[in-house]
Amino acid sequence: MLDTEGFITKIRNIIADNTTLALTDVYTPELPSEKTNICAVTMLAGRNMYNLCGNDVFDITFRVITRGTNNDTNTRDLVDDIYNALNLQSNITYNSSKIVQILAETTPVYVGKDENNNNVYNITYRAIVRGE
Repeated sequence: MLDTEGFITKIRNIIADNTTLALTDVYTPELPSEKTNICAVTMLAGRNMYNLCGNDVFDITFRVITRGTNNDTNTRDLVDDIYNALNLQSNITYNSSKIVQILAETTPVYVGKDENNNNVYNITYRAIVRGE
């Protein structure tokens, strides 16, 4: 069985534990409009790959959208920290499931500027998750 709430919570905690962002700066599923130096984790797609000995194995695609400030150098530092916090993570247990591996599908991609001239970036990841 897939535990999407547990999965998103675990991803948010990995980001908060391995970057300068506090957990209160890591949102889901979208960014609030009033803050900078924040990110949001959103599941994009997923499929049940197969059932291995009673354990479902899922292939999940998710993204992390990051809004920095109007200073692109500082924003890039934050985005790189997020990229490195998640890419190639493996064997992460949450509830009764396990993230086998997280792999970045893209490097940080510049999305553009928001209405306040802050830089926005996207990173897309793929995770293999073994359910209960």
